[in-house]
This record gives sequence, structure tokens and C-alpha cells, in this order.
Amino acid sequence: TGFGSAEKPANVRPGDTVIVMGIVGICSNAGQGAAFCGAQNVIAVDPVEFKREKAMELGATHAFASLAEAADFARSVTNGQGADSAIVTVGVTTGEHVGQAFSAIRKAGTCVVTGLGSLMEVGIPVSLGELTLFQKRIQGARFGESSPSKDILRMLGYYQAGKLKLDELVTRTYTLDTLNEGY
Repeated sequence: TGFGSAEKPANVRPGDTVIVMGIVGICSNAGQGAAFCGAQNVIAVDPVEFKREKAMELGATHAFASLAEAADFARSVTNGQGADSAIVTVGVTTGEHVGQAFSAIRKAGTCVVTGLGSLMEVGIPVSLGELTLFQKRIQGARFGESSPSKDILRMLGYYQAGKLKLDELVTRTYTLDTLNEGY
């Protein structure tokens, strides 16, 4: 899901600056996908320090505790323009998360929403003028627009070739007798 979100709806290209918001398994793989596609700057965002450190091991080039810090950094490396794309993978995504990510992208940039929020929540705080005049795009991405029959085998090949880190995603294992603790 994360890898596909970077590769397909975000359409990451060599030299891009990408923000990945919300570091969980999906985000770590979105960072790996962005790095795999050649992004120059892969900026991970999460308030939890351990998750930021893990993201740096899995393809992120920079990590910040807040999106405001990440957006400022993205502007500093893009001549004030902002990130080419922002991928929102927050566990419980809100309109506020999407609005923040939207504000962090450049003109004609893409905000990819992979995280899922409440189906009852309505509204994303974005400037309609900015949406139209800057030609920004908000794109939903279920499973990263991946096709299991094609993409899983391709990514398995990347893993076998050492180009995709999966073992490193495991931070702890449990035995059967400690299953309840793990759950």
C-alpha cells in the first residue's frame, strides 16, 4: 500500500521531494517507495521519536516531529516551492491532516491520502483558491493503487534482490504463549 502510494498516485520521480506523514508500516513503505523511485528528499513526519528513527533506516532522508517543520524543510530545499507530493498515511486520518499536507505541496503537487478516517467525517480545510490557482491535486489511494496479482510478485522480486526492506519492519516478535501480550 505504501510503496504503491509513492509509485503510482504520487508518481514520484527522480529528484522529487516527498513528505510522508504518519509513520507506521504503510508510511515506512511509502518512504521506501519514494526512495526507490529516486526521490532526492524523503521527509518522514511523526511525533514519536522511535518511529522517526525507524523511518530513517527505511529510506527517509529526513524526519521531523511535525508537519510544519517538514513543510518548512521542504520549502528550504525547493526554492520555496514545497514538496512535489505528500503522502498521508496517518492511522486515523482527519480532514485536518489532509489540509496540512495539501498546504505543504508545491504548485501542481499531489496530496495522496492512503490513511483511512471516519466515514462520517466530512470536510477538508483547503483553500479553494489555492486548489484552483495552484492546480494542486488531492488523490485517494486504496491499497496504493496496487494490483495484488502483478505488484506483489514484483515487490517480492525487489525484496529478494535486496532493494526492498521487509525484515527491518519487524520490531518485536512473540511466542505463542505471549500472543495475548503481542495483541
